[in-house]
Amino acid sequence: MGKAKAEKTHKLISERSNGGPIAEAEESARIGKITDALAFCESFLEMSRVSLKKTPAEFDLCAWRAAAELEYALFLFSLKYTDQDVTSGWKTESHNRSDSPAKLLKTVQTSVAKSKESVFSGNWLKAYEHAFTARQLLLRIQREYARKKHAGLLKRSGYYSSSST
Repeated sequence: MGKAKAEKTHKLISERSNGGPIAEAEESARIGKITDALAFCESFLEMSRVSLKKTPAEFDLCAWRAAAELEYALFLFSLKYTDQDVTSGWKTESHNRSDSPAKLLKTVQTSVAKSKESVFSGNWLKAYEHAFTARQLLLRIQREYARKKHAGLLKRSGYYSSSST
């Protein structure tokens, strides 16, 4: 009961502050959390690019961590636009299937960097869109990588040779 009352009080104060110190503090905290998440995402994306040449397990872990940080940033963006469906018209950049994972990861890094820049310039919607695009492309990279990895494992196990005859 105490928690619900505190949340209700916080909501009333926020509504009445109309851009006052509480709203400014919340906005500042949101900016900090989003930029931290995007910075961690950039770090994990760089580690993903490096580990792509080393071990699949390391790539999987780094790409998963980058995706998790992006999801957190997107969650924070979505809190700002709770009453609007802003993502419905956004499309991801089209890429060839022949593009290397390293090239695609670089594109994701660029989108994340643009998102961070947009946050700092106060263009929240553009920042949200860049983060959304980065997440969609990162998910595609992970799916494609998992598909290729799975196909390679199946071929090595002899699954295709025994069932295709």
